Amino acid sequence: MKNRTEMSEVFAVYGYAAYYAQLLEYDLVSVWMLDSITQGVSLTKEDLSQFQGEWSRKTLGKLLHPLKQSVLLPDDLKQFLETVRTTRNILTHDFFLRVADDLRSSDGREKAKAQLEEMAAILMKGQEFFFSVLTTYGKDFEIDYDAIHRKLLKQDDEDAEPSLEPYF
Repeated sequence: MKNRTEMSEVFAVYGYAAYYAQLLEYDLVSVWMLDSITQGVSLTKEDLSQFQGEWSRKTLGKLLHPLKQSVLLPDDLKQFLETVRTTRNILTHDFFLRVADDLRSSDGREKAKAQLEEMAAILMKGQEFFFSVLTTYGKDFEIDYDAIHRKLLKQDDEDAEPSLEPYF
């Protein structure tokens, strides 16, 4: 029973990290969509839908590439964006392969959970960064992304954002 509880905790923290990975990708695509509108690329609803479809299929690396190539961003921010990308890719593509043997023991499961908590913290910081960019950029166009975000989270009459309490 203890093994099952510990595994459930590992999967819960994994889900928490994945939640923030998805939010940061959503916010990053939203930044690019807003940029496409302000630059005149997406002038109609159809243009915007096409743009969203194309950019939503891009990998996180391709979404971040223009930012990492920018001469306007400081190197420490570019390094942070690379850390976010790497963290998300490890989480999504091979985290469980890396910890498969560790999951067989209680100490290993705790170690895996600690790694996931670190990854979740990085992804949460990434999501907060992109949400901040989106919110700041949106204010120039009188778009209240805080209100939009709250509405999306309450869509099903429940708080969709997981609590930090059990994990950190």
